[in-house]
Amino acid sequence: MISVGKNREQIREETDVIKIISYIVMTLFGLMCLFPFYYIFVVSISAPQFVREGQIILWPKGFSLQAYKVTFNHARFYSSFRISVIRTLIGTALGVTLSSSLAYAVSRKYLRGRKFFMVFIVFTMLFNGGIIPTYLVVRYTGLIDSIWALIIPNMINTFNVIVLVNFFKGIPDEIEESAKIDGANDLIIFYKLMIPVAMPAIATITLFISVYHWNSLMDGILYINTPSKKPLQVYLNDIVAAGQTDDLFGDASARWMPTLSLKTATIFASTLPILMVYPFLQKYFVKGIMVGSVKG
Repeated sequence: MISVGKNREQIREETDVIKIISYIVMTLFGLMCLFPFYYIFVVSISAPQFVREGQIILWPKGFSLQAYKVTFNHARFYSSFRISVIRTLIGTALGVTLSSSLAYAVSRKYLRGRKFFMVFIVFTMLFNGGIIPTYLVVRYTGLIDSIWALIIPNMINTFNVIVLVNFFKGIPDEIEESAKIDGANDLIIFYKLMIPVAMPAIATITLFISVYHWNSLMDGILYINTPSKKPLQVYLNDIVAAGQTDDLFGDASARWMPTLSLKTATIFASTLPILMVYPFLQKYFVKGIMVGSVKG
């Protein structure tokens, strides 16, 4: 009995040590992930003279919002920001609607040819036409230099559909059967019953789609030619690639401002909106992704 008690005590102590080590490792990993955002913010609010001299490492020196003032006074920042907001809102709404509708239909056992449709969906996840065929399709459909070129080609993502299909499969069939007995059709069942039940998974793919549209870069470079129609990420790419302050803003009005200050201020101001959205969806994220990937 004494040995058994000692063994249990040793196991408990070893478990506590493993937990402590895990917490330390995860904390360090989290700090490593947060440090780039912290450094960008610190540089953006530091006084320009200290940034120019390269004295900013861990803590801000001085305090100045001049970099944000110059950034917000740039007309192209607002036009790019507006395009990204419109693209994210419309793209997320259409993506969630189409993905959830397709997933619900494919998840129903009574749908004829559902296995064919599922194989067809998974096939698009493994194989695609590539950049050039996609560009030709967008071009010959008349979407070039239009905001719809950023939305329509990316309305449905295969991974999101699979997550929702597995989630809908996990919903008991009795819910749908009882609704049909009461006279509800498929649309009423989908919008009144299935959507509220599947809200964790829908919130998860909403986060996926919105982050994708906000951060997408290549489609803006490929399909948009007019500078005022380019999304925010293309504007950020031009900012980071620019070598001098005059190249960033096209005049000498901000020549006195260090280029690094302007770049960090623009990057932080562009990243902040999507970071503010995440806390509202985070509580659904883990539940939605786990249930959607395991059930079915």
